[in-house]
Amino acid sequence: MLTSRNTYVPLAFDIFSVETQQVVASGQSAVESRGQIPPVFELRPGTYKLVRAGEPFGTRVDFAVATVTADTVTDYLIVVDPDSFAFRGSGPVIGDLPHGMELLGVRLSLNGGGSLMFNQMKNAVGTTSGTTAQFGLFGNFGLVIDRGVHFIDVGADLRLDLIDPVTGGLTPTHDRFQASGLYSYKLNNKYVGPYVRASMKTRIFPGYVYFDSPNPTIVVNIVDADGQNIRSQTLGVEASPDNLRYKVAKAFAPFHLQEELGANLKAVDLDLVLLKLNVGTRVGFGFRQSITNGLLVVDREGDAEVRLRQVDSYSTLGPVIGANASVTFARWLFGSGQFGLLVPVTNTGNSRSDNFAGRLLLDFSGSAGFKVPILTNLLFASADYTFRLERDAFITSNTQFEHALMARANLTLF
Repeated sequence: MLTSRNTYVPLAFDIFSVETQQVVASGQSAVESRGQIPPVFELRPGTYKLVRAGEPFGTRVDFAVATVTADTVTDYLIVVDPDSFAFRGSGPVIGDLPHGMELLGVRLSLNGGGSLMFNQMKNAVGTTSGTTAQFGLFGNFGLVIDRGVHFIDVGADLRLDLIDPVTGGLTPTHDRFQASGLYSYKLNNKYVGPYVRASMKTRIFPGYVYFDSPNPTIVVNIVDADGQNIRSQTLGVEASPDNLRYKVAKAFAPFHLQEELGANLKAVDLDLVLLKLNVGTRVGFGFRQSITNGLLVVDREGDAEVRLRQVDSYSTLGPVIGANASVTFARWLFGSGQFGLLVPVTNTGNSRSDNFAGRLLLDFSGSAGFKVPILTNLLFASADYTFRLERDAFITSNTQFEHALMARANLTLF
């Protein structure tokens, strides 16, 4: 499976026989640019319907139809939307897919691209004249070395979407760059093995905060980490929506680095009639460094005054636990999640939290979806949900949370 940006996506799917309308196989697409092998299915000659994991045979969206002929191997491609994973096209493979490049036994892949849109209106009735622009940038890099007992996997992902509306300044809607590198030594079993890992994450574009106040103006006070005033500024004195926003983060701020070493453990691998579950865990010791680059966070706010606190860079270390999981239940409910937790044991005095639980460095993200028929094959309901929860008390005592929900209803009239 490829996205419309020509990048691979590991998406779970079910295969229905059109003749029996029953599931005959299930699987997950491979990230071939990293050396993964796509799944192979031995099917009887006939017509088959491929749907996202959990969707019924009668689905009218997000499906592909494949024909299998006797004594013939067919490579089949499905193209999906990079954000919603909605199906955009499908068919037998014609030509070469982006497998990456082999160099001295090392597999490399690099994909990237962007988008640009301008929408200009002048003297339009019922709306504001002006130009709205949208900019997008994306890319990913992969490197895989798999030789005997040694396994190295390096990956990086970038996504930046900016919008420049008629009445405001340039603002990011999606902004994240993250990369990781893993080395694992394979012991003589498939469940346990030592590993070392390094990762980083940051924002690319400068960050801004908009202030809302019932008063005509609002005063912004900037203080250092000890609460000493650095400067003050009054906002709201100009007739511009940008006069009510304040720059709180420079480009690439904050910039987090983390190194780990420990042991990998494949905890659960179930494949039952109604339930498929895979859970992998890791336990080790981690080191984190964060470069804040003058980052400001809201320390106190009121109707007439807001105080922004400058955050100092920090480093810490401590035990690390992590996990990743994927689950499919009854072909209509599926999800995946990643979890990472570091327990800081040094520089804890710089934390904004006084208790043990509040000082934990937490990163938890996941996605889930379902699609169920409501009125046989007439009406379907579906939803896709993604979220990310982060907690870093060295920066702020508040929990950072973002999520997105896309819900759809599909009515078939004839």
